[in-house]
Amino acid sequence: MVYRLLIFDLDNTIFDYDRAENFALDKTFEQFGLQTSDEIKLSYREINEQNWKLFEKGEISSEKLRVKRFEDFGEAHGFRWNALDVSSAYLKNLGLGGFIIDGADELLLRLKADFMLAGLTNGISDVQRSRLANSPFEGIFNPIIISDEVGVAKPDPAIFALLLEKAGVSNKTEVLMIGDSLSSDIAGAIASGVPSCWYNPAGGEQPVNIKPDFIINSLSEVFEIVYREE
Repeated sequence: MVYRLLIFDLDNTIFDYDRAENFALDKTFEQFGLQTSDEIKLSYREINEQNWKLFEKGEISSEKLRVKRFEDFGEAHGFRWNALDVSSAYLKNLGLGGFIIDGADELLLRLKADFMLAGLTNGISDVQRSRLANSPFEGIFNPIIISDEVGVAKPDPAIFALLLEKAGVSNKTEVLMIGDSLSSDIAGAIASGVPSCWYNPAGGEQPVNIKPDFIINSLSEVFEIVYREE
C-alpha cells in the first residue's frame, strides 16, 4: 500500500457539521426565546462563514471568532442579546450534535486495522472533544490536532508539520489528507507537500488554482485509493 498515515478533517468529512449546526441553532434560539427560520439560519451561516475565512487568514483568533459571529449576527437582525452568553450556549449545544456522515463509521473502523489515522480540525476544542467522546471514534485518531489547542490553523503548513511530527512520519508521500474544504484542507496539504483527497459530496466545481490529487463524492471511494497497489 502507498500510504501509512491518513489524516482526516472532522467537520463535514467525518461529522455532519451542517446537521449539528442546525440542531444547535434551534436549541439556542429556543433557549433565548427567539423564533428561527430557514432565512435566519442562512443569514447566520453566511456571517459565520465570513468570520471563519478571517480566522483561516489569521486575522482573528478562535476566541474572537466564536463571539464576533454572534455580535455581527445580532446587529444584522436587531437582536438585543449578550453575544458571549449566546456563544456559550451555542457551543454547548453544538457539542451535543455528534451526527456522523454516512459511511464514516464503517470507513474508519475498517481503516484502523491497516493505517495510522489522524484527525486535523480547525474546530473549537470543547465542541470537538465532546463529539469525539460521544462517538464511535474515541481513540481512533492518534494524534488528533485541534487548531484551538495549538494556536495555528489550516491551511498553515505549520499545523501539518506539527501533526507529522507527533505521528512520527517524515516521508510525506506516505501521507494522505482527506477533507471537504478546498481552502483549508486541500490548500493546506498542497502547501505542505502532502498528497490530498477532496471529499466533494455535492459535486462542486474544482477551482483551477487548487488541484487535489484525488476527488471523491462518497467516503467509500477512499477504500479504492488507499488499498491500491503502487
